[in-house]
Amino acid sequence: MTLNLGPVSVTIIQLFLLAVWVWLALAIFKAASQSGSTAAGIVFAVPVLAIFIVMAFFKVSEMWLLEYIAKLIRNKIYDVPQKFQINFEKENPVDLMIKKSKIEEKKQVIEQKDGKISKDLLKQIEKGGLL
Repeated sequence: MTLNLGPVSVTIIQLFLLAVWVWLALAIFKAASQSGSTAAGIVFAVPVLAIFIVMAFFKVSEMWLLEYIAKLIRNKIYDVPQKFQINFEKENPVDLMIKKSKIEEKKQVIEQKDGKISKDLLKQIEKGGLL
């Protein structure tokens, strides 16, 4: 569910994150201002608030901040860049296989198997018109 405020659309999750971190920033401010000056409270509370406002509203390519950071780590650290040669034509694998098959001469072996049919039987079959 989103809440549209003019050109800005805010989801419930963003509002919840913002509320939690505003509460944390105010708690830091209150604790620092009770023990000392309000300037010290502002110094500690404003960076916390700024960081989490950025976290709440950060969205790149429909990814939240943590997803975006995880993608950057995965792409920059774990992916190895591919290197390509320039002015080099890659040969077609089919053409390579055809060249290999032309180079290799295959020997054909024809074997005459001894059968149980004698020459006389073959002559009788030929005369009978079967072959």
